[in-house]
Amino acid sequence: MARMRYHYNPETCQYEPIIHTGRHFLNQTGRFILICLILAFGGLAYYLTHYPSLDENQLTRENHELKWQWGELQNEIRHVSNQLRVLEHDDDDHYRVLLAMNPLDPSMRLAGAGGHAPVLLPAEESVSEILGAYDSLSRLGNRIEVHEQSLTELEKEVAVKERQLSTRPAMQPIDNRQLTRFNSIFGMRLHPVYRDWRNHNGLDLTAPHGTPVYATGDGIVSLAAYNGGYGNVVYINHGFGFESRYGHLSKFNTQPGQQVKRGDLIGFVGSTGVSTTPHLHYEVLYHGKYVNPINFMYRDVKQEEYNKLIRK
Repeated sequence: MARMRYHYNPETCQYEPIIHTGRHFLNQTGRFILICLILAFGGLAYYLTHYPSLDENQLTRENHELKWQWGELQNEIRHVSNQLRVLEHDDDDHYRVLLAMNPLDPSMRLAGAGGHAPVLLPAEESVSEILGAYDSLSRLGNRIEVHEQSLTELEKEVAVKERQLSTRPAMQPIDNRQLTRFNSIFGMRLHPVYRDWRNHNGLDLTAPHGTPVYATGDGIVSLAAYNGGYGNVVYINHGFGFESRYGHLSKFNTQPGQQVKRGDLIGFVGSTGVSTTPHLHYEVLYHGKYVNPINFMYRDVKQEEYNKLIRK
């Protein structure tokens, strides 16, 4: 049972019960609802002011993640740039020096071949950090492009050097085990047949009749025939200005136009032409001029290494 509420009536000098009408109840209810609404909107406004929404929380987390990824990307750019700088140093100061090539100008490495189109951002997005990163990436791309071209040049030059080394007449044409005498006199000497002083344009390697004679470098046989004082002689054009000649052979094991490799058997020691004893007269020419073969001959090659070179 609800408690009865009273109020004092001064006219009757008595406490009389308060009787609530429907209008009074509606007024009270209306005031209560109004107060509740005011409190609800006030609380909502406070919450919206002091606490972010779920979408804002998600965007904040994504923003932090993007900032972290951005930092990692910048670190990776610096790391790649440093690694490329080491490769560029090796390229200019090591490989190009060994191959007798000029180092690339630093401005050439930064310029690149074709370049990249500049980035255009709206004014509100022109953040210096973003533009700086794009510029770093653009320059890094140019440097990589130039370095790739440099490596291609190096590969081509290495291939040329390899051909030069393989064609260079550097091997001894007779096996040391079968060599009985090595006459290293190049230049003026007393001719053993004509008994006068003449230029000796090669080396004489004395060995028993029929000893194998090997090509001293890769090349193409330009002559294999009897030729006056040389007797039976083989000429090999090695390219790059080099030619080698093998005289006084007893017989041939090659023919003109044949491609030979260093260590190929091309003939046998004899005493044909102007000769007093079986031996090989060996000459080397560079751009048509006689040069001392000893300057190109590897005399310190071990026997097992020599055995790998010769092809019988």
